[in-house]
Amino acid sequence: MKYRSTIGLRTPTLRLLTILALMGSAALSACGGGDSRSLIVDNSVGSLHLIDQQVLPRRSEFGGTAVGGLSGIDYDAVNNRYVLVSDDRATTDSANAPRMYFANLNFDMNSFTGVQVLSTFSMKQPDGSTYPKVPDAKVADPESVRFDPATGNLVWLSEGDRTLTSTPTRIINPFVREIRPDGTHVSEYTLPAMFQMSAADVGPRGNLVFEGLTFTPDKSRAVVITEGPLFQDGALPTPSTAAVSRITVFDRASGVANAQYGYLIERVQATPVPADQFTVNGVTEILAVTDTRFLVLERSFSVGVTGNQVRLYEIDISKASNGLGTAALAGASYTLVTKRLVLDFETLKTQFGGIANLEGITFGPRLVNGRQSLVVADDNFPVAASTTDFNQFLVFEVAPQ
Repeated sequence: MKYRSTIGLRTPTLRLLTILALMGSAALSACGGGDSRSLIVDNSVGSLHLIDQQVLPRRSEFGGTAVGGLSGIDYDAVNNRYVLVSDDRATTDSANAPRMYFANLNFDMNSFTGVQVLSTFSMKQPDGSTYPKVPDAKVADPESVRFDPATGNLVWLSEGDRTLTSTPTRIINPFVREIRPDGTHVSEYTLPAMFQMSAADVGPRGNLVFEGLTFTPDKSRAVVITEGPLFQDGALPTPSTAAVSRITVFDRASGVANAQYGYLIERVQATPVPADQFTVNGVTEILAVTDTRFLVLERSFSVGVTGNQVRLYEIDISKASNGLGTAALAGASYTLVTKRLVLDFETLKTQFGGIANLEGITFGPRLVNGRQSLVVADDNFPVAASTTDFNQFLVFEVAPQ
């Protein structure tokens, strides 16, 4: 989800990296190749050790596009590259169509020295055309992307749209779609009826639908998580109350849902200033560790508070209730997934001057000590530099539990 900050702006005291707009190859400093998750599929993620960060210059250009809105990232171990999806959906963001980028991230155990953008392409609609911008009725809101582990294609999702104040109103369903690496459409997942957008207060809330996507290591399932609760699942989180979102499990081959679990969204982490101003807390990404354990990123924001409040959790779905047939979670009896805090990004805020609207996470290549790397990234297409809106990449070493 993208939001606009109204807090005071200042230039972050962070070093800017240079985007190398070269089409030639550059070797990753980290070791790669093979299945990047092979060392952790039987273990929990114990803790994260920060390697370093880089910050892309605001609205850098590549291939005639503005590099920004990077709401999803995934690592391609076969080709030693990353894919990034931009949630560019409005002409106020840029004039470019919704798109993805292939890139290299150059890091090792001790340093993170740069990002090299390699290429860009636009995602295509089923009819072969590019996706339009707001206010078109077919606008997409890209939020996550993953390489399909079985086909090598890309699977991405859109939050859809529910804007009742526009003329005409926009009521657009979310979706999960598979494309080839050149952006051409392949197929679409079948969504449970509860995710149909409506002008009535039922189903998904606007800008709080599909936000995270991952594939299980056994390559049989795709897992999607919503940013916030459906109308019938309860109220939004506040500084004093939590909320519940849904994790939906799809059969990868058929694209049909076969399970669903409730996930507890923590309360908003900071009281806004003044107290009646905008706040939000919600899920921004999910990443499989094993077939039943996942990392989940939560991002909280409150007007008047420096930066975002971001936390990373490890969750386990193995003992949670399958609520796929439960129309409304509010008032229902069910068992939530379990969760454990891995990292509170507040511990890094002083060091970096702020934490961005982090929405993308992926395991990267193994480091030379054999441990896994983890990359966290995002950017809100800021119109000016601030402690909340900047294009931040963080790289961590994963320590086993």
